[in-house]
Amino acid sequence: GWGLAFRGLLSPFTYVKDRPGAAALFLWQFFFTFALALFPTYLPLYAVELGAPREAVGPLVAASWLTYAFVQPFGGRLSDRMSRRVGLIAPGLAGMAVMAAVLGASGWLPAGAALVTLVVAWVLLAIPDGLHRSSASALVVEQSPGPSERGRFMGALGSCAALASVLAPVSYGFVAQRAGIGCAFLLSSVSLVLALGCVSRVREASSHAASEPAPVAALTPTSEPG
Repeated sequence: GWGLAFRGLLSPFTYVKDRPGAAALFLWQFFFTFALALFPTYLPLYAVELGAPREAVGPLVAASWLTYAFVQPFGGRLSDRMSRRVGLIAPGLAGMAVMAAVLGASGWLPAGAALVTLVVAWVLLAIPDGLHRSSASALVVEQSPGPSERGRFMGALGSCAALASVLAPVSYGFVAQRAGIGCAFLLSSVSLVLALGCVSRVREASSHAASEPAPVAALTPTSEPG
């Protein structure tokens, strides 16, 4: 009942309490999911606010997905050639943070330049996202514990993402109402910077050691790219 649901919400905290070394991984998951939660709802609203025809919103979203699809295979191959997954994740998050900040700032540009800047920044944001996402998925797999505890680990990590998905709409809605949609994008950029700081503290082996099969769990795999 309610007790089980409450324990589920607390599972990330109890897991990290038992294993403090996992805190950076869980915080990275939280901030990354929080940052991504902005885009599916507010990117279309922002584009229309800056002058995009409503019928152009679909192709705009599709352009980002198309870029993301082209880039991801290259990111996967590059990830396997690097000694550390974080070596690709960190610059990917940095690039996303910069593009999210540009998206936020586009609302303060002149009318003609604002929409063009939004379109270019939105498409470009998919490049660092696609390049680092395979490394992010691989890092989660490599950080997962043995089979006897893997289910608890994945459940706690998923609960961490769900908690971010609950808090994000409330936070972005409050910021958008008080300061405008552009400031909500700036908040997403800050969240990506925090995710970058957290993932930089994740401890990993210097090389990708062979391990027993683990579930391939992407960080919020169905989220809007960027």
